[in-house]
Amino acid sequence: MTEPDVPTAENSPSAPRVFISYAQDDDAHKERVRCLWALLRGNHVDAQIDGPAAEQPQDWPMWMTGQIREADYILVIASPAYRRRAEGEEEAGIGRGVAWEARQLRAIVHRNPSDWHMRILGVVLPGRSGDDLPSFMTGGAVTVYEVPSLDRPGIEGLLRYLLQQPFETVPPLGPRPRLPARSASEHPSPGPAPEAATAAPKPQGAAAPAQQSITSYGGIAVGALNGNVHFHQAPLPATDTGTGAAEDEDGAR
Repeated sequence: MTEPDVPTAENSPSAPRVFISYAQDDDAHKERVRCLWALLRGNHVDAQIDGPAAEQPQDWPMWMTGQIREADYILVIASPAYRRRAEGEEEAGIGRGVAWEARQLRAIVHRNPSDWHMRILGVVLPGRSGDDLPSFMTGGAVTVYEVPSLDRPGIEGLLRYLLQQPFETVPPLGPRPRLPARSASEHPSPGPAPEAATAAPKPQGAAAPAQQSITSYGGIAVGALNGNVHFHQAPLPATDTGTGAAEDEDGAR
C-alpha cells in the first residue's frame, strides 16, 4: 500500500509571486507588515519585501520596477503615510520609494481600467482602515482584503485567492431532465356562466293599490289614476224647453 502524496514545496504547484508595497509609518506598522510577509511565505506564497534586499546595496528604482514587473500580484498595504506619499501630499524628500511604486501602480490602473483589481490588491491590517488606501484604488467598488488577525485564519480569504483555492465553488451542471407535459384531462374546464341578478317576482293576483286624485276646473274634472291623467266634463244643468221661455227685449233668445 503506497502512502498518499504529501504536498511539499517541491511537488506543489508553482508558488505565486507577490510583491508587498507598503510605507514605513512606524516600527509597529513595519512589524505587522513583516509578520504578514512571513505568514504568506509559510503558506506557499513567494512574497517579496524590501527588508532582505536592504541588506546589500541596491539601485532602488530598478529594484522596485523589477519587483512590480515580475509579480503575479501586488499587495498595497493601507496606511496614512502610504496614502499621503502616493498622492504627493508628503513632505519633500520623505517616502520617495512609495511615491515611485505608486506612480507605476497608477500607470497599471490606467492601462487596465477593467481588470487591474485582479492583480493589485488592497490589504487592511489590524488597526488600519480602507480609507488609508490611495484614491486611485478606491474610485470604484473594488474588493479590499481585511486581515482581522495576523495568523492563518486571519489571512485565509487573501490566501485562498493567491493560491486559487476558493472556498465556494460552482457545482457542475447535471443532465437535462425530461419533464412531462400536463395531460388534456388535467386542464380545467370553464364553469357555468354566472346568472344575472333578477328582481323578485310579484305574487300572482296581487294588484298594487290604486292611487287616485280628482280636481275640478270650471266644470271639468281632472283625475289622476296611478299617474295617468283623465279629463271628464260634468253634465250641464237642465233648461226649460216650454213656450214660456224668457226672451230678451229684442225677441232674441
